Amino acid sequence: MTTMISEEEASSSATSLRAAAAADSCFPRLMLTPENGWNLTTRAALFALVVIWAVKLVSTWTAWGNLTVDSGHEMYVPSVLAEGKALYKDVWFMYFPAAPYFNSYLFRLFGVHLNVLYLAGSFSALGSAIFLFLTGMRLGSWLAGWMAGAVLLLEVFQPSLFCFPLPYSFSAVYGCLTATCFLWMIVRLCGSNEKVWMFGAGIAAAAAMLLKLEFGAACYAALGVLIVVRGLRQQSWKIVLKDFVAILPGLLLCTAVIGWMVSLRGAEFITQENFMSWPTSYFIKTYGKFWLESTGFSLNAAAFAASARRTVMLLGIWQGIVLAIRGKPELNYRTVLRIALFVLAAAQLFSSLAWREALLAVFFPRDMVLYIAIATVASWGYFFWHPEMDRSLAVATSLSFSSLLAFRILLNTVPSGYAIYYNGPVILSLFLIVLPFLRSPETSRRALMRADALACALCLAAVVFYVQQEGSHSADYAPWVTERGTIRTWPDMAAHYQEAIDFMKEKNALGQSVLSIPEDTSLYFLSKTHCPTRVYQFTPGVLVPGKMTDELISEIERKHVRYLLWSNRISPEYGVARFGTDYDTRLGDYLRKNYREVGPVIKEGVSAEDWTAFIWERKADSETR
Repeated sequence: MTTMISEEEASSSATSLRAAAAADSCFPRLMLTPENGWNLTTRAALFALVVIWAVKLVSTWTAWGNLTVDSGHEMYVPSVLAEGKALYKDVWFMYFPAAPYFNSYLFRLFGVHLNVLYLAGSFSALGSAIFLFLTGMRLGSWLAGWMAGAVLLLEVFQPSLFCFPLPYSFSAVYGCLTATCFLWMIVRLCGSNEKVWMFGAGIAAAAAMLLKLEFGAACYAALGVLIVVRGLRQQSWKIVLKDFVAILPGLLLCTAVIGWMVSLRGAEFITQENFMSWPTSYFIKTYGKFWLESTGFSLNAAAFAASARRTVMLLGIWQGIVLAIRGKPELNYRTVLRIALFVLAAAQLFSSLAWREALLAVFFPRDMVLYIAIATVASWGYFFWHPEMDRSLAVATSLSFSSLLAFRILLNTVPSGYAIYYNGPVILSLFLIVLPFLRSPETSRRALMRADALACALCLAAVVFYVQQEGSHSADYAPWVTERGTIRTWPDMAAHYQEAIDFMKEKNALGQSVLSIPEDTSLYFLSKTHCPTRVYQFTPGVLVPGKMTDELISEIERKHVRYLLWSNRISPEYGVARFGTDYDTRLGDYLRKNYREVGPVIKEGVSAEDWTAFIWERKADSETR
């Protein structure tokens, strides 16, 4: 019996076959490469990661953080929680509670010392790198996993607040560790029906949520997609129900913690008077657009046009690299055109950028999150053509999670700044996709290994040169020994800070409180004193006009704050500069009315670029009437 097929059905079938063939040309090597097992090579690679970690830890020891900006609250908040104070209610905090409470338990166990934070952050970096490596092995490319882990370790020991040992936020550090662990678990889950991996992924997602909102949101979004796809794949809603039951303990944990937070003073108190990154918060409404654009999340025509120009240049260079790597091409019109395109793109790149920046642009493209987001769509298309392949599901889920996690660095992925906490899975995804494109069936195994090694070496070189340039200012650092640990910083900074600490200790011994404004929270920690108010930093967006400002002023009055240490900290990263003048003007007016400037805390003169602070003393009541 002959089956008749209509012309329309034949055309549709041909189109489907062409689409499948196009997908097959992009993903086959990635999908069909077997999972890597443990052998001499993979064990040596893991050992190499540990060596990189140890070298970076020792060579940069104590040269981390920022005494003035952000790192101070990561010292101060867990120290007062270790004394029994309650987060949010007694001490303002901008994120979920897991990180400061965890560090407070570490302080209780090992003592209130900077070394505790240093080691907690450093081991988090090593754990993140190892989970990336293990994920790459599961996906059939230990080299991609190793590269992601190695790049992360090169990034995270920089002498700035964007590091792991003394960061701007331990919520981001532990969030990175939890996210990489989550990624490893969901990749394992894609090839297994064991409920332990779904349970583990649910717990990891809950931990990520209780650390920082964007980490938790990315984990739960990826987990939700995976649960639905697993149900559709097996055509069974029982699978969906079982998966939901497996992640239910994590959801209940989140519910319990959020319930405790709300019970303190209500949901509005948490979301509006503590959380800065909540979608409806004063900070997001006032400074959110500028802040997000500064980190790379720019959804406008100009930003995408600039990204398109960078992409065209990058494609021109990479197609030439692939042409060279794949062996001697046939000399024809197409080959000549490709060579010309490569030369033009390279000339444009190196004429507009210094060689370090050019190397980074080619081997660590700043738009890589956007590229992974585009690849995510293609990977899901491949999965729907090959739903029977566990690897295709694992790759699609991994790419989805990577792009969701790193949305805020969409067009600005560099090996420093906020990006270091989010780009590990993205780098893994990029190498998973790029390395197969360097290969062709005709290329020998040895040539393939050389091509992979060269691409990885150039990427590492780009990151190393960038990190060295970013950290070159630390060459003049000197150890500054305090009662709570050693910090390497500029000698003048240490001397000036020591005078401020001595002043705070002196006044504290007399029972007189000192409020540091607008920031420099580390002064409280290093002087072993307490901030007299619930809010301890006054960067743009922290203090909400109205009720929160009124309560703070009432607290200053009630606590009889005798002195202010008013530093020269400015906030260009938020688009406004000076506290009390450009923002928080009501509080600034109140302080200027009720306090008088006594003089600088630093006895000798300082340059305009150096940190300094001025002492302000409370006026007599008769003077303020």
